[in-house]
Amino acid sequence: MSVMTIYERAPIGALICYRDSTPQPPEENAEAFAAWKKRNGEGWLVRRTPPRSSIIWSTSGAITLLHSLFPMDLDAAIAAREAFPLDSDLSFEVVYRPKAGEVRVLQEYAANSILLYLAHNRVNAERWVKESGHINIRLEEVTAEEVCADVVEGRAA
Repeated sequence: MSVMTIYERAPIGALICYRDSTPQPPEENAEAFAAWKKRNGEGWLVRRTPPRSSIIWSTSGAITLLHSLFPMDLDAAIAAREAFPLDSDLSFEVVYRPKAGEVRVLQEYAANSILLYLAHNRVNAERWVKESGHINIRLEEVTAEEVCADVVEGRAA
């Protein structure tokens, strides 16, 4: 699917795989392998950035993926994130969707939120928030209705 489909339909907290159409080069060719890895991988959908424009500039919007597990350290999380513009030529696929009962730990950031952690339940989410020391946090439980709507509306993988 296209990045626009992920932007419109994938839930925050989904694990997304992305790839181009090139075969994987041998790991011994470090430069070619690093370039291939940049365009082929997976990450957690942590943010949607809408398109914006002004008189001087415009952006096409983007999705942001976290390439590792959810770290406690915000600097590590920022370093492990990558934004993909909505006009990306890569192919995307939803590998995992959050399950009912899981809890998104979201931080308000500018006009939208960013996922900091996806907890198995509310107790785990509250413990993560307490230990991490983050502020401006909102907990959002994944509901059965959300999961069912994904299936009924054809968004589920």
